[in-house]
Amino acid sequence: MDNREHSDAYTDFFYQLNASGMERAYGGFAPDTLDEVYDWELEEVEDAIWTRFKFSGDGDLADLVSKLQRYDGVEALKEKLREGITVSEYSSRMVFIAAAVYEATSIEDYLDYIFEYYDKKKDRSSLATLLYLKPCDKLYGFFVSVYLNSDDSTARSTAIDGMLHCKGYIKDTKDPKECSELVGMSRAFMSDDRELRKKKLSRFEKGEFDNVPRTYGLYTQLSFEEAMRQAKEKKTQEDPGEMVTGIIDATESGVYIVFYENENMYIPSVPAKEMTVKPSIGDKVSLLKKQKGQSIIMGIES
Repeated sequence: MDNREHSDAYTDFFYQLNASGMERAYGGFAPDTLDEVYDWELEEVEDAIWTRFKFSGDGDLADLVSKLQRYDGVEALKEKLREGITVSEYSSRMVFIAAAVYEATSIEDYLDYIFEYYDKKKDRSSLATLLYLKPCDKLYGFFVSVYLNSDDSTARSTAIDGMLHCKGYIKDTKDPKECSELVGMSRAFMSDDRELRKKKLSRFEKGEFDNVPRTYGLYTQLSFEEAMRQAKEKKTQEDPGEMVTGIIDATESGVYIVFYENENMYIPSVPAKEMTVKPSIGDKVSLLKKQKGQSIIMGIES
């Protein structure tokens, strides 16, 4: 009997493998498991991955299957994908498998299954999966299509991040801090109006959004101790904001996007409760510009 203490990666992997129902985290296998288990654990872990995937086709394992050294995991993934396509299976399981094969081979045809799945199901999680894949022109074209044509503002927001990733503005979509730094540019894309989104896309592709200020410091990862300390601190007085003048550039999901020319900023704003006239795109407005949260449109200027 081996009495050596197992690695955390080994323990976490087998906990996830044997979990069921609510105990099992969605997509919960750590992608770096095979790199972090001890050498003497690796064979057992690879055997477990291979056996479970061959038996069940568990999509959550797809990323690990593609990295197996003792087995031809990529060919096993391709086989499961062919089987699913043959019986017209459209499922998140198949999305994970197709994504893993694309990442392993860089063959763009494997993206088509995920595109078709999204078109049929309008499942936002499949968009999120695409967001984490290596960028290519085909992927960029799909994100553009979602941005231009979707009526779902959340899906459009994910597509914007995907476009920024494909064009190299976001290097690592798994880094929340990096993504948060592009919020300023992301706001420039916002619009409920499809024709206006076309114009915004054209401006972006001409480089006209490149000078939109990055937004730093929105995302900060804190330790538990630091979070508790800040929670106990006396709250600072809320920033009252400053009065500026801007032009309403677009609306999205009931929020006005005001363009503040002095700083080339796009500012999410809501009308003050006292306003009796509803603002429109193109109106020049006085704005209480706040550092945090939504700014407030105070009035329409003549």
